[in-house]
Formats: sequence, structure tokens, C-alpha cells
Amino acid sequence: MSTPLEFLKIFAGQLQQAEIPFAITSGMACVHYGLQQITKDSDWIIPAEDLGRLRELFTRLEGDLPPWRISYRQICGAPLEAEFMAHGWTSHLSVWDSAGSVEHKVDIFSKPPRVRSEELQMDAEGWASRHIVAQMKRTDRDKDWPIVHGLGQQLSEHQRPEGLLHLAELNALLAAWKAATQQEREQMTARRPLLRMLADRSEIDPLYFERRILLERLIWERVNEQRHTRYTRPWRRFYRSWRQELDWEWPSSEAFTAQHQRLLGAARGYGLPPDPLADTPKEALVETAVAAVCQVAAAAKQEVAEVLPPVYELLP
Repeated sequence: MSTPLEFLKIFAGQLQQAEIPFAITSGMACVHYGLQQITKDSDWIIPAEDLGRLRELFTRLEGDLPPWRISYRQICGAPLEAEFMAHGWTSHLSVWDSAGSVEHKVDIFSKPPRVRSEELQMDAEGWASRHIVAQMKRTDRDKDWPIVHGLGQQLSEHQRPEGLLHLAELNALLAAWKAATQQEREQMTARRPLLRMLADRSEIDPLYFERRILLERLIWERVNEQRHTRYTRPWRRFYRSWRQELDWEWPSSEAFTAQHQRLLGAARGYGLPPDPLADTPKEALVETAVAAVCQVAAAAKQEVAEVLPPVYELLP
């Protein structure tokens, strides 16, 4: 029976043998970087163009001796197809790597939220960079934000300018700003307007700074809510329609290939949108989020605009 960490190493080895590129992110990456003690689930970034090879790997593993068992979960997300996954969907799987194995929950991304494709980096073992993990942790969950700051601290300790994007404490930011070159300061300020405070003020009021940090976090949270809702609502409509089929059962005990074809046919037949953001201009989504921040924080629009990251940073 493999532990979550043992399974992660086994699965990574299978991907490497199949020459399928991957990056391990989220909870397991936070354990790896020493910012979280334990997690049972694993999150993997796999390019959309390699999903066909991933499905072939699953078929082979199910035919091995001893066989693996691979299944979509009940809350399955989108099918592992590029037409969906290239547009920000997540696919949720359960994997058993032996007859006596516990269930290992595996989430697959191809276009992870808040991650610019040109910045997607991993080390030789497949761990996503601290910067990528921090970007993915900019959610509307309170527990994620201390991790964002912690990753920012580690980046700064490694003399990486991206630490300036994630630090949330004034003294830590001032130290990182002092250590950065002028070019790095300009590059990071373009991505995080709040950093202008460090350049423009010789003495920063801690309470003034704290409010700006809170407003900035609220922007990220509300944009994430707006983005996430555009996936969850159509998925629920699709799922409600699909489960009306006669003798519907999900997940089934079928082999993964049969499950996949069934889910793919249902997704296409019941109108799961491949790209839920296709009809929503990113600027409009951000404007809606900003309006919510102004209302929740009793803030003027100009005040929020002072710390508003560019659209390409919020929704790459």
C-alpha cells in the first residue's frame, strides 16, 4: 500500500518513462517546499497536447500486472481532452496503483489559473517553481494566503525578484525591494502596482500599507470567484442534465477508456462549454470584481485602482 508521497513518486516515474512532461503543484509542492505538513491529494500540470499520451498510459497501466485502477471521480470536472483542458478546466481522477492501494486523488490541469504559460517552470524532479505555486494559491481561501507569503519569502531568500510579487508584510517587502536591481523593480512594479508605494514614499504608514494589501488581496479573491463561477455553473447544469439519463451511474466500474468516452460524449451532448470564458471579456470580469471590492471594502474606485494588477496578471 503506497503512501501519498510514495504514490507521487511512482506516478511521476510512470510519466517520465512515457516521456509525458509534467509539473507537480499545489498541496504536494507546498509540502515539498516546507510550507505544509501533509496532504493526501496531488495536483499535476500536463500540457493539453500530451493528454492523448496520458490516456494511453492509463490504458497500459490498467493492463499491467498487477493492474492499476483509474477512474474519474463523481465530481469529475472536464474530460481529459485538449478541447476542454486547454481552456482552464480541471479533471478529477482517482487512482489505485495496486490491489491493496488506498484511493489516491489526482487533479490534472493543462492551463492552470493565474499562470502565464511562458513562466511555467519545473525542476529536474518535476516540482513546479515556487512562483508558479504561489500564483495558483491566489484563491479566495484564507488558508492559501500565508503560503503565498511564505513562498515569496523563499523566493527572496533565493534572490529571485518574483518574491516581490508575493510578499505581504511591509518589512519583508522593503528588504526584498532594497536587494532588487532597478530593472527588477521596474519589471515587478509593472506586474504589481502596489510596489509603487516602496518607491514613492520614504516613510510608509503601516496602517495605510495594510489597507492596500487587503484591497489587493480582495481583488485577487473576487477575480478568482468570478472566474471559478464561470466553470462551476455550466458544469452543474451539464451534470444535472446528464444524470437524468435512464439507468445513469457515475462513476462506473468500466475501464478508464470506456469511462472517458462516456464522459466525453456526455460533455459534448449536454453542452459543457469547452471554453467558459470565451464570451466574457477579461476586462469585464475584472471590472465586476473591482465593483465588488469597492462595495465590500467601502473603498473608492480610485483607491482600488492604485493596487489593481493588470488584466494579463489576473487572468493570463
